[in-house]
Amino acid sequence: MGPPAASVLVGRHAELAVLDALVAQTAAGAGGVVLLAGEPGVGKTRLAREAAERVTGAMVSWGACRESEGAPPLWPWMPVLRQLGETAIPVDVAEGAAARFRLYERITQALRESAGNGPHVVVIDDLHRADEASLRLLAYLSEALWPAPVGMVIAYRDTEVPPVSLTASVIAGLARGPGSRRCELTGLSRDDVGQWLRTVGVEGVDAGDLHARTGGNPLFIAESIQLFTAGSRPDAPLRSVREVIRERLAPLPPSCRQALEVAAVLGRDFEYPPLAAALRTSPADAVVALDPAVNARLICPEGSRAGAYRFVHALIRDAVEEQLAPSRRADLHARVFAALRDTGWGQPSDLAHHAVQARPGVSDEVAAVAARSAAEAADRLLAWEDAATWWRTAITLTRRGERLDAGLEMRLGRSLLLAGQVDEARAHFETAAVEAANTGDGTTLAASVLAAGDTVAEVTADHRLVALLDRALGHPGVPPGLRAQLTARRAIATYWQPDGQAESRRASSAAVALAERAGDTEALGAALIARQFTLRGPDFLDERLSAGLAVLDIATRLGDQDLRFRAHQWLVPDRYQIGALDQVKADVEQMAAIAETRRNPLQRWWVLIYRGLLAGFAGRDAEAEELAHDAAALGRRLGQPAADAYRIGQLGRLYWATGRLAELEDDIIEAQERFPGLVTLRCLHALADAAAGRNADASRGIEVLVAGGFAALPRDSLYLASLAILAEAAVTCRAADMARPILDELAPYAPRNLIQGVPSGWGAAAWHIARLEWLLGRRRDAARSAATARRLHRLWGAGGLGDPLTGLGRDAATVRLSRRQAEILNLLASGQSNSEMAVVLEVSVHTVERHVANIFLKISVRNRAEATAWAHRQGLVS
Repeated sequence: MGPPAASVLVGRHAELAVLDALVAQTAAGAGGVVLLAGEPGVGKTRLAREAAERVTGAMVSWGACRESEGAPPLWPWMPVLRQLGETAIPVDVAEGAAARFRLYERITQALRESAGNGPHVVVIDDLHRADEASLRLLAYLSEALWPAPVGMVIAYRDTEVPPVSLTASVIAGLARGPGSRRCELTGLSRDDVGQWLRTVGVEGVDAGDLHARTGGNPLFIAESIQLFTAGSRPDAPLRSVREVIRERLAPLPPSCRQALEVAAVLGRDFEYPPLAAALRTSPADAVVALDPAVNARLICPEGSRAGAYRFVHALIRDAVEEQLAPSRRADLHARVFAALRDTGWGQPSDLAHHAVQARPGVSDEVAAVAARSAAEAADRLLAWEDAATWWRTAITLTRRGERLDAGLEMRLGRSLLLAGQVDEARAHFETAAVEAANTGDGTTLAASVLAAGDTVAEVTADHRLVALLDRALGHPGVPPGLRAQLTARRAIATYWQPDGQAESRRASSAAVALAERAGDTEALGAALIARQFTLRGPDFLDERLSAGLAVLDIATRLGDQDLRFRAHQWLVPDRYQIGALDQVKADVEQMAAIAETRRNPLQRWWVLIYRGLLAGFAGRDAEAEELAHDAAALGRRLGQPAADAYRIGQLGRLYWATGRLAELEDDIIEAQERFPGLVTLRCLHALADAAAGRNADASRGIEVLVAGGFAALPRDSLYLASLAILAEAAVTCRAADMARPILDELAPYAPRNLIQGVPSGWGAAAWHIARLEWLLGRRRDAARSAATARRLHRLWGAGGLGDPLTGLGRDAATVRLSRRQAEILNLLASGQSNSEMAVVLEVSVHTVERHVANIFLKISVRNRAEATAWAHRQGLVS
């Protein structure tokens, strides 16, 4: 007999206390995470099971990552989901990347609801073997689940987690969370080993010697004790735990060893029906063959499932499999493949894994079919990384010389694109396009080129994409509807080429005509969206509105909710610009209703952005700031590259109006480096320089952007707002020489409600025109423009900017401090340190330091004493 189970918990009282504390804080409603890390055999699983058994008054869910190849995606989460009542994962794969986050959100909500009537503890074991979909779900939960009365115990081998890996990143994210604790399990002490030997009644074994030889590893000790109780000499040389396990396997009868070999190929967990089929024997004989291994405590029946078994430890299964010769292993994989297929016990990924490992006993054709089935199953589970792996395998198995299957290349590209591996996805779409062109398949050629277009971030010219589109458009076998879609896509691609906007508008008009002639409603929707896109900029506003309304009409007739959402999404900025705020609000509420019905987090992200736009415009600053941060957090989780740029756009306008732009300077500089094509960020940088009193830097920045008739500013959807930002920079640093061209360019758009792309509004152009006119000494014109701005803002319900001429009437030499700068100077003059001010203002010390430096520069002082004296002279100290 082996050691009592409790004996392996010797010396683990501190770790059990940590796990008990997690249960207590979960019961108190906070939840949290305990990370159990350690080498193989150190007792992580046993400790987690003991802790789970001690839980009272709480639901406990247990999931383990499979420690053998071929595990289906989300495998460790399946038992957890079943316990939550989520017996299936019904998702709309057509939703694309948003479907994954919709699924994650649903699981998050199910976990929260599960804890509604009492705390819930979830154990995920062997995280080091988790598939990528499971890891990404855990990463999402680490950001979105807490605070909630849900506790998690995550066990993993830290020796098998590469420092630069998704697993390491997920673990680091969990460790940063509130209520997170990390337990690093090490070997037992010499005294612990001695206590264990006394507990199990083993005599004649030196505890110090056993401790030295095993390093205190509990599994090594337990297996050694099993040998001792079976009659092995205590002084026998022991070099590794695997060697001890192999010695324990040696006395087993041949039928048992053969059964264990098949079982090891099946995996750590296995059932007797496929085992019997692979052994080519009866189920009863298979069970009998296993009995000696059960008695030796190498395997054990799995109590939760009749007829199921499990190797007591993964290292035991590994030791059995390691002894197999390559030919024997391939033969067993072939037997297991046939057994799983014939008995119906195999998951698609299991079948594919065994079929591939069994070659040449299983043909390439059969293995390729299995790989395709595994890829399709992974795609259905939104596990696109796993799907891509299987698609690659299928391509390798079906390749004949230089010939490729364009359809398989397309499937691989789509999975890669959804997984966020954009560059690799594009390469496969382009490969598919070349292959389809060579075989004369116009439909696949068009589809692959359009798919390549989906990989392009629309901020720069992409000449390679234009060449692909031209090749497809030149193919005679492309159907009319697809030809219209290709033309529409080419129009968008051409928009970004130098001097390409006129050509892009002609192409979008041609796409609309082609779609109408083809009678293809889907193509017409794509063409109208392209038409709206190519008309972006300060002009063509009425045409854009017409195109948007046409898309909305098509979407309504088709009952296409996603297209309806997109139509409203495009209408919002255009209706905003004409001041139709009631329509904008109605659009946003329609979008919110669709997003809620579809439970689509990407659509919800857009709703947050637009609600932030409306809150900032109405002057609800606190709400606008909160929405900007919420939208950025969701956008980052969704992997949206524009998430931070949109946050900076919304906070930039808000912080400028309230004198807090210094708090955003680092973000603006970082975003400039990340998005060099977004010239509006350079405008915002110039404004930040001006607001900080760095007038020379601001003037240089403005001059570069004004030069050559604003050649550096694309006439796109950011153009007019960028002019407004430059106007404010010029007014702030009194750059009258550069104010005139800005005024001349902005003047024709006086009644326009300016929007910076889509996230932030800068009010009526007349508001900024009035300030430019004042700077240039045209006081009567400034008064008239200011009156126009005030009238428009009252009509539109704008409350975020105030009167345009307020504060401009003083002499140019008078220092103008923002509200936030005056507040900081007052605190500084009252004797507060930077760290104290940071606490009062709820900002970082770095932000306070930047404000203080900008104030010193603006009021021309060198230190705190001079600043304090200046503040007292100006009567600014309360």
